[in-house]
Amino acid sequence: MVESDAPIERLLTTLTDLEDAARRNAERSHQLQRRARDLRKRLQAGERLVDLVTSEEPPRMVELLSSNMATLETAGAEFRAAQALALRSEGLTIEAIAGLFGVTRQRISALLKQKAAVQR
Repeated sequence: MVESDAPIERLLTTLTDLEDAARRNAERSHQLQRRARDLRKRLQAGERLVDLVTSEEPPRMVELLSSNMATLETAGAEFRAAQALALRSEGLTIEAIAGLFGVTRQRISALLKQKAAVQR
């Protein structure tokens, strides 16, 4: 691999990681949907929330939600950084990347500096 291919190789790795994160989130989301339907029905039937929550099988719904958010945040952050680095290596300006990402140029500049420091 030549030096100029490194940003694309890193992006490819983060895309694989992002796919995996999305798959795991989809699995948890399906589980959440089933549990939400069941919880709604049982609450409407008059069961007490405390009884339902304390008897819930782990991971509990709140844990599933937290896992989904954390998984997507981690994979998303790595993807954004890798994509920004790859776009920059292809000659896009920081301003252009900021426009594509919908953030300020200062945010992209900080992201690129942070990731460049990590790569050293």
